[in-house]
Amino acid sequence: MDIWKHCLLSQRKFGGEPQDYVAVHRFMDSSKLFYYHARHRLLLHHTLGLEWATQLLGDLLTTSAGRTVLVRDVAAEHCKEDLLGRVPSLGDWLREADAALAPLVPALEALPAMLSVPLRQLVLAPYLRTGLPSALLITASNFGVHLAGQLLGLAAAEELATALRPLPDVAQLLQHFTFAHPWQYRPDPKELAWLRQQEHRRYELSTTHAPAGPAAASPLAHPQVHGIPTNQTAPV
Repeated sequence: MDIWKHCLLSQRKFGGEPQDYVAVHRFMDSSKLFYYHARHRLLLHHTLGLEWATQLLGDLLTTSAGRTVLVRDVAAEHCKEDLLGRVPSLGDWLREADAALAPLVPALEALPAMLSVPLRQLVLAPYLRTGLPSALLITASNFGVHLAGQLLGLAAAEELATALRPLPDVAQLLQHFTFAHPWQYRPDPKELAWLRQQEHRRYELSTTHAPAGPAAASPLAHPQVHGIPTNQTAPV
């Protein structure tokens, strides 16, 4: 499900305009930049990811209609839409996969002790939350460098990239993750049905009111959102 579809669903649930929610959904799906596969959701689609979203964007957003909405709630709905109605913990993602993934991830004792305190807190957060060594694949990797840049700034990203050399590639690590539950790869069918219904209605309107000409508006055509072409349907 692309971010525009998530924005449309957020508009239905919280009001305002779809564009009001772009920043939240862009962050939640930023993991696609590192691995364009449904497994990317392991990186941010969980309760710890919700905390990181509020750390980056603040606790509240105000819609164009003037309504105040919790960023956490928008991010939680993003998870539900992608994960069969669930907002899992990171442990829910990794419990069955830890034995296979842990040997591939930098060991806890191998992490540099001299990291600055905020950066060390970020890197250790997935492990401290779950007690699973494999959870460090999120922060002790190139995705962790990206996350450090987003949450702590460029200097923290540079510090972590230097400390982790050679930098583990999260895409290679995620290739070893095996889905254990249907919610990990199935979007909520009720949300997909609503989106299909809206696309059908837009198509009917475009063909009913379109002027005579060779081409009618596509039912999947979406506007540009902050420079993002959102009319590309992604399989993830």
